[in-house]
Amino acid sequence: MKNYRKTWRVISFFGILLLATGLLAAPVLSETPKKGGWLTVATDATAVGLDPHLSITFSTYTFTEHVYECLLRYDYNMELMPGLAVSWDHPDPLTYIFHLRKGVKWHNGQDFTSEDVKFSFDRILDPKVGSPIAKIFKGVKSIEAPDTYTVKISLKETFPDFLRYAAFIRNSAIVCKSEVLKHGSLQKHMVGTGPFKLKEYKHGVGATFERNPDYWDQPLPYIDGFKFVVVKDEASRLAGIRKKIYDIGWVKGIQLANLAKKEPHITISKSSEDRQGRLFLNHSKFPFNNVKLRQAVASCIDRKAIINHVLLGNGVLSTIIPPVSVPFVLSQKEIADLPYYKQDYELAKKLLKEAGHPDGFEFTIKTSPHSPDYVPTCEMIAQQCAKVGIKVKIRQMDWGVFQKVRRSKDYQATYYAGSWRASPVGYFYRYMRGGQKADETLQNDPDINRLMDLTLTEPDPKKRKEIFKELQYKTADTVTVIIPYAMPGRFEMVNKKIKGYHFMANRGRAYLRQAWISE
Repeated sequence: MKNYRKTWRVISFFGILLLATGLLAAPVLSETPKKGGWLTVATDATAVGLDPHLSITFSTYTFTEHVYECLLRYDYNMELMPGLAVSWDHPDPLTYIFHLRKGVKWHNGQDFTSEDVKFSFDRILDPKVGSPIAKIFKGVKSIEAPDTYTVKISLKETFPDFLRYAAFIRNSAIVCKSEVLKHGSLQKHMVGTGPFKLKEYKHGVGATFERNPDYWDQPLPYIDGFKFVVVKDEASRLAGIRKKIYDIGWVKGIQLANLAKKEPHITISKSSEDRQGRLFLNHSKFPFNNVKLRQAVASCIDRKAIINHVLLGNGVLSTIIPPVSVPFVLSQKEIADLPYYKQDYELAKKLLKEAGHPDGFEFTIKTSPHSPDYVPTCEMIAQQCAKVGIKVKIRQMDWGVFQKVRRSKDYQATYYAGSWRASPVGYFYRYMRGGQKADETLQNDPDINRLMDLTLTEPDPKKRKEIFKELQYKTADTVTVIIPYAMPGRFEMVNKKIKGYHFMANRGRAYLRQAWISE
């Protein structure tokens, strides 16, 4: 019988080995951190409620991640690390046993125990609560707390990405049982175990977070606290960073990031490439119900040219999962050699002829100027396709209207980008698996559907890696979707006086707990 037992001790051994051999780009402290001081951080949106089980928007997460924690957490390289659980066992495919950290205090002074963990997962799964996260953990059978510092989670079915979801605040924040019982909802109250306490929150304006002096991961945090300021306009955030009004702030626009880099006191911290540009093709109607026409369009596209001209070099090649999804993603060389990933006009013409459209055809891409890379990418695709007689029209619309179009499936093609997901499955399953309500390709290839289903259930890491490899080749060959690039989700502008801070691929600012001020 196969032994599924795993513990953090085994995982950490390999982590140390990788660090020693230089394979993980872990941050290195060249100076001794100093304690004290306040930072001002500019963000682009206010929270939509503060309850991490009810409000899971990205804008809420940027606030809650500093207060709440999970059983596990991600490090700088998006590898799993201990969090509120100091170690864990996986004795069989359907069982996880977490050994909790002792001596952890809630911000209200109460002890953190296994009852809080059990209560948190039970609350997420309770239909009466109506948490949008419940669907992620629908495979959980039971949560038990056999003693004060042990939690046993049993599954109904294999869930190979369970640990990755158990490390992300938007999916599995552990909340204080007594605070929920006291307030009912946590939409206006935040009491966690994290490095910072919420001192004040003003909707639409910002928030003030102060250092948690009892934080379990001493001597963190180093700073006394930070102020969050909501600044919706990107140019205003850049101006504020330039004038040293803000110490940290992000932008989406690469041109703005390049302007910031010119300032002697600013550095740009960017994450791994997690954000994919995606040209969704509707397989249910002309022209993309014809695989050869999908392949013809893919053969026209010069991905490198788009990366160089639209992203100014700040991008890489990507399959249906981006490069951040190690170890499941293919290498850049393997991606470059995938079917229909090279620009080949002769091949495109051949495919058009075989499909019965030697003079080309016409289709419309619906998109939005919501992000600065969307329209320029569509324009380059149109220019490239025109070389073989494929006429591409671009229809721009407001972001809200575009979202309705996506849901209605009223399009031949759409273009927008996706963001980081805790599981590699999250990048494609709901958007591309045939038969799913949210499927945006409307494909129904039995082999692709089978492979996608296996990524959800196969517990063996080696077999799972092979499934992902086959899926990436299959979706490239049938042109399920066209991915021109992957890029960092944000460009974080950081005052150089701040040390120890790193922007993460999940667009998290968790490393504020390790930030310190050198002046």
